[in-house]
Amino acid sequence: MAYEIDYLPVGEGDKAGDCIAIRFWNPVIGIASQKVIVIDGGYKDSGEAVVNCIKNFYKTNTIDLVISTHPDKDHASGLVVVLEEMDVRELIMHKPWEHASDIKREFINGRLTVSGIKEDLEESLMYASELEAIADRKNIPISEPFSGMQRLNGVMHVLGPNLQYYQDLLPQFKGTPEAKNPLSALGMVVKKIGEEAIQIIQDTMHLNHLDDEDSTSPENNSSAIILFHIDGHKILFTGDAGKRAIEQAILYAQSQNISLTDLEIFDVPHHGSKRNLGKTAMELINAKTAYISAPINSNKHPASKVTNHLFKKGMGVFATQGRHICHFSGTTMRPGWGPISPIPFKNEIEL
Repeated sequence: MAYEIDYLPVGEGDKAGDCIAIRFWNPVIGIASQKVIVIDGGYKDSGEAVVNCIKNFYKTNTIDLVISTHPDKDHASGLVVVLEEMDVRELIMHKPWEHASDIKREFINGRLTVSGIKEDLEESLMYASELEAIADRKNIPISEPFSGMQRLNGVMHVLGPNLQYYQDLLPQFKGTPEAKNPLSALGMVVKKIGEEAIQIIQDTMHLNHLDDEDSTSPENNSSAIILFHIDGHKILFTGDAGKRAIEQAILYAQSQNISLTDLEIFDVPHHGSKRNLGKTAMELINAKTAYISAPINSNKHPASKVTNHLFKKGMGVFATQGRHICHFSGTTMRPGWGPISPIPFKNEIEL
């Protein structure tokens, strides 16, 4: 099998996003065996770019799977363009409003109705709701990504979240009524703006500056974490998942006897944010190459604390930062394309 993974650039400054296209095929059979996947679509202009990428480089109008890892605007809004303009065979996304009856008991106000919770969730997650509406209009089947889901004859395997963890997160989403249980019950904390002073320190190869405190939002921790297994290569995509979510996915992988220490590619969560990689989880994840969807001219994405840690683990670390990156395997490089340099180790990092 051969495959290509296209990381398209999204945003600048603090305006980040994810937009990824994948195709794999049997070179002996040729294009007739091709399967195409889109993971998130960035903003609207990113969605238009991924449509052009698939038409120009993959030579098709058909996408086998469109995956929305979570409903944030910088991941989901571009998928509106993809669903409208392409022939999509299946949409994989969470539908939070479908879980209203299961989470009703988790809110302080015991008089809330299921329909009221559904309305609150749909209003706060309008891009996910719009994707569902387009899919329904175009008769595109929708499936929710929970641990154990597989597609494409096992090439795609969802490691997280599991259903229970997802439903534990839902009452904490923005726009929902007040939840009975605090975030701390899920092993997460809330960081206040301006709470942390910037600290610059010297870094060396033998130091590990990661910690296990998780201040990732519930929406980000609901991200689908997906493993692809193509031609013996393991490729892990993480969306904006935080430390608790990644730990949950690792536990599921272990239950299936799947090692994540021998990855070909590690898709670094949340644009290389320093808040998403935990010390415990990263002891159980390693890869040859790490890719980061990061905006151009950003002061915080990717964080040098993160890129240094990946470097220490022996990974080649690459970030989009305004560039379209394509990873090739089992096929020749596109005419006019060339190699890029990895992010180097930095002697000073921001904690």
